[in-house]
Amino acid sequence: MRLRLPVPRAKSLRAALIFELTAIGISAAALFAVVLGVMIQSSFGALENAEIGRDVDRARAALSAGLVANEAHVLDWGLWDETFFYLRAFDRAYEDRNINAISFVNAEISCAAFLRLDRSAQRAFCFDPETGAPDPDLATAVLADVDAMALQPSRDGKTASAGYWQQGGRLYAVASAPVRRSNGAGTPEGVLVFLHLIEAASLSQSLQVPVRLDFSDFSTVPVVVGADDLVDVAVPVAMGAGPPVAMLRFQLPRLVLAAGERLRDLTVVALLGLLAALMALLGRRLSTQVLAPILAFREHVVRIRHAGELVPFEGPPRADEIGALHRDFNEMAAELEALRLSHAAQSFALGREQNATGLLHNLRNSLSPVRVILADLNRHLLPDLPPEAGRARQELADPQTAADRRERLVAYLDALDAERDQRGAEARALLQEAGRCLTEALEAMRAPRDPARVNRDEACDLTRALGRAATAARFVEGPKIDLSIDCPPGLQVRGNRVLLAQILENLVVNATEAIAASGRAQGRIAIGVTLSEDGARCRVTLADDGDGFDAATGARLFERGFSTRTDKHGGLGLHWCANTLSALGGAVTLTSPGKGLGAVACLDLPLNLPLTGASAGRLRPAG
Repeated sequence: MRLRLPVPRAKSLRAALIFELTAIGISAAALFAVVLGVMIQSSFGALENAEIGRDVDRARAALSAGLVANEAHVLDWGLWDETFFYLRAFDRAYEDRNINAISFVNAEISCAAFLRLDRSAQRAFCFDPETGAPDPDLATAVLADVDAMALQPSRDGKTASAGYWQQGGRLYAVASAPVRRSNGAGTPEGVLVFLHLIEAASLSQSLQVPVRLDFSDFSTVPVVVGADDLVDVAVPVAMGAGPPVAMLRFQLPRLVLAAGERLRDLTVVALLGLLAALMALLGRRLSTQVLAPILAFREHVVRIRHAGELVPFEGPPRADEIGALHRDFNEMAAELEALRLSHAAQSFALGREQNATGLLHNLRNSLSPVRVILADLNRHLLPDLPPEAGRARQELADPQTAADRRERLVAYLDALDAERDQRGAEARALLQEAGRCLTEALEAMRAPRDPARVNRDEACDLTRALGRAATAARFVEGPKIDLSIDCPPGLQVRGNRVLLAQILENLVVNATEAIAASGRAQGRIAIGVTLSEDGARCRVTLADDGDGFDAATGARLFERGFSTRTDKHGGLGLHWCANTLSALGGAVTLTSPGKGLGAVACLDLPLNLPLTGASAGRLRPAG
């Protein structure tokens, strides 16, 4: 099964090829961006992890700094005769000299506990670091937990032990040391414990990032959680391999990964710029390789539309569908020329003073879809078979070609034939639609010119007439038209089939031109049918969202020679529609809420036959 790109309706083969190649280029650029993004995510992610590891080490170093300072102070006080003899007697003079808020601030501690080795006597003193007031509750908690504190020997070979302790949502660095004489001699009299308050503010200053202490969701290893712009880092606060007592949490900006993403974006932008330059060069090259017969025929139709003079097409003879279209077009041009000559001698009573310009106005509406259909043929006409097809046939003709190779060659040629057949089928369908438009134009020209011979009492299928008129919006050049028809099948109105079709087509063309004049890329036309209260007539409403008109313009719309299009000549369409519809027993009005607000055309038509119950049930009474 062949993979086919969804190619939108293009105006030329060049546009279709540029679309396909651009889609392939953008897909390749997207794939490159994905691969580059994965590589950057991997490489720069490793650099980011290394940077996070260094930040974790800095956090641990900041925590260790408090422990080391606390160990130094506890060793200093523990190797002191005054402390040694205080543990023997717990005299008040030592407390008066050394146990106060100023001494504790100088020692950078919040609490001090003095314990005899046999625990026969022990005392603890704590001061609030903010107010300097004694904190007996904290001192009591220290004495209650001092033996349960997970302290470990110092790693520097010192006699002190250290660890962490949390109480009341605060984290403390704990250090203990035996109390000896100042010369280090003798047996220790007891143990001295110092507690240093670790504050998040001081850690934040050391790490240069906001830090908070969390006493829940413990982890024995650092935890890193990445987000779009930040990385959440949690470092366990523990002594050695002991259990954590808190988590140090902070956030780091993802600067390394952001730099990698900027590098990726710049590379993708450069690639897209190169792709745009290649597409521009390719478009310039393809502009010289469009199909000349189609372009010549299309330009000929454009000249006819603007000049209003239908002349035969002169080009090289062709035996394919394009040649058949040329011949049909030239036959129509010859017949129209004969009709134009005869029209000078007679006047069509329903159009009163309408001349050949009025007829060409209606024919232009009928032929407008043909030009767009011809433009669509560009992308359905196959160029010559690729050079690989010739080489494939040569290999098939070679008896020495392997069997499996033959199968692949046959499959390749079959795929080329299938694609050519499909494009041919689509081209034939477009040619049939163009032929139908040309047939309707010929039928309009062959209509009776004598008012006495015009049949005003024909049974006209309104659904079919609206569907044919919708062709003008379907193949309109410029904005995309979304057209909807709300009409029950089989609804019959009384009039002339050819003239009614021309009137409806005129109104649809006017609506499409109003949408194009609004400057939008797409528009909407809604056609609805309602039934009069007496069931003898119906009203057809055609609403568009085009540029609309003001009240002063609305009063002149049906004047002969008046037109709201400054880039066109004529002003015969609405004038002819009103006169012709009046002769058929109907009427037409055109209203608009204002400039830029769209317009609504209303046709009042007589019904040909009484409606059946099913059809009448689907119509709404006109209000």
